[in-house]
Amino acid sequence: MSAVEKIKLAAAKLDPDEQVELFRWWIEVDAFKQRQLAKLKRDLATGIEQLENGSYRTYDDANVMQLAEDVGRSGREQLKNSRKKTGA
Repeated sequence: MSAVEKIKLAAAKLDPDEQVELFRWWIEVDAFKQRQLAKLKRDLATGIEQLENGSYRTYDDANVMQLAEDVGRSGREQLKNSRKKTGA
């Protein structure tokens, strides 16, 4: 079992207030902030590259609602799949 899996297992045993406290501590850790910043920079670089290559779609009033529905559907599906993996 990896360290991350051990931490997740231990965190699941905490009461909700302790889980919130643990989460707040985690996001304040400098290493976490640096990883998030590095990921954001990679995502921005990818987006800029896609724009420069013309790999993007434009949305208007006619199709923006479809985009919102697609994003919502995708998010619900990811949540459902993640719950299946964790047994929640």
